[in-house]
Amino acid sequence: MRLARGSGTLNLNDKDIDKMFTEELVNRSVKTQKELIKKAVKILKVDGELIYSTCSILKEENEKVLEEVLKLPNIEIMPIDKNIFKEVPMLPVDIDGTICVCPSNLYEGFFIAKLKRKN
Repeated sequence: MRLARGSGTLNLNDKDIDKMFTEELVNRSVKTQKELIKKAVKILKVDGELIYSTCSILKEENEKVLEEVLKLPNIEIMPIDKNIFKEVPMLPVDIDGTICVCPSNLYEGFFIAKLKRKN
């Protein structure tokens, strides 16, 4: 049995990449992530904060998941200051205040968003 890996941690030179990382894996991951974040947000206290982070660089697993959560009237993004990460390679994001780190020799790729529950 092979372990599933996030898109931010893949070795693109691996000859078995197509067996380890499939569309089915991404779809299952997205479904699970949506379920988990919705449950977490549901139990989050007013003024409580939640970090949503994945070892993925795919918009489907990151920003698309957040788009659903941000439709809720009491959830907002708490912007992460990108200036404190100015030496870290970033990928473009569509949701302001979130960060997607580009995989490199020094970093595995990942995504981070900070959410807050309002009144």
